[in-house]
Amino acid sequence: MKFLDFLNERQNIEKTRNFNVFQNYTLDSLKKVFDSSKETFNQKQHAPIRISVVGTNGKGSTSHYLACLISKLGKTVGLYTSPHLLSPLERFQIVKDGIPNLPHPNEVENCFQNEFLPNLSQYDSLSYFEYLTVFTYHFFQNQNVDVEIWEAGLGGRLDATKLVDADFVVLTKIGLDHSEILGKTKEVICKEKLGIIGEQTKALFALEEEVTSLPEAFQNFPQKDILPLHMVSSSPKESYLEFNFLYAKTILKVVFPNQKTNLELVHFQDLPKPKGRMEVLANQPLVVFDPSHNPDAIRTTTLEFAKSHPKFHVLLGSLPDKDLSGILNSFLESETQLETLFLWEGNGFGRFPEPQGPLSPRVQRASTDLELVPLFQGRTPILVLGSFRLYGIVANLIQNTIKM
Repeated sequence: MKFLDFLNERQNIEKTRNFNVFQNYTLDSLKKVFDSSKETFNQKQHAPIRISVVGTNGKGSTSHYLACLISKLGKTVGLYTSPHLLSPLERFQIVKDGIPNLPHPNEVENCFQNEFLPNLSQYDSLSYFEYLTVFTYHFFQNQNVDVEIWEAGLGGRLDATKLVDADFVVLTKIGLDHSEILGKTKEVICKEKLGIIGEQTKALFALEEEVTSLPEAFQNFPQKDILPLHMVSSSPKESYLEFNFLYAKTILKVVFPNQKTNLELVHFQDLPKPKGRMEVLANQPLVVFDPSHNPDAIRTTTLEFAKSHPKFHVLLGSLPDKDLSGILNSFLESETQLETLFLWEGNGFGRFPEPQGPLSPRVQRASTDLELVPLFQGRTPILVLGSFRLYGIVANLIQNTIKM
């Protein structure tokens, strides 16, 4: 049995979208496996700093910049994120000197063969995400990383990453997503996210705008006797990535107060963009990919792109459980610059409702690669949005359609 073979046998809710499993879900069973594995592996006396990142929008990029900035301080960082674009190994990278690196396949396999295979039956009940979380916890231990960044998957209170018991919790922007599981209002969703705070948590970081707009959630957030809440104010930036970079930098000046000067020396342009976030996939025509997948995020990303592109196409594909109507409405503010909105409705993706008003004549639907070929043979820039699953589809189209 190989690592990827066992992983791919796990129930993957990200693919099935069967969120009904969370109706009576608790972390009790996973905690038993987690605690047992720690005893089995006889953990070293190695105590890295652990930071959990929760929220609706900006989790991935904030986690990326936290990891890259910390690594610029001379520390080795383990970065746990989800989902992945092409390979599951993207989910637990090792970051050194500002550069995230995929773990070496041999080191991953050695960890699996030596530490998991002898007692593999105890992990049979775990889901894809649960098992990856347990595995990554031990893989980071083996790599002797100084700091671990854990991006939560879904929610916080019942997220598998809660069991790493982070020293610091970072909250990004809250939006309405997965409402059927997390709650119907931003207040309720925020409370669910803050449930990731554990016994070891020393401080919570949040954007000032979230604290002021969701006061009830922060008045009652889970806390010990004294758990400082650090409110971070950030001025709007041209790029949401730069906004999250500055948020991460401000947080780290508190976590590492003796490194303020060194942190100031690192600029946004010094670090690579997170993979799959406003990533340029081709230049002729310009094709930019971003995984924004809820109305707030899509509105922000589209308006940002419109500032530098007088005319552009959007290729949009969303999973069936998303707010498809709300996502369509998010394009109304940028519709004057939008040439065509291509709605991708291929296998596994949702079917959008009929658009209303001035957006209607700009919409085209597609469910096969062949229908998209003319789009990639033109000259008008293309912004791809809606789902990580579109990344591989678009990359394949570019390879087969555009003459690079």
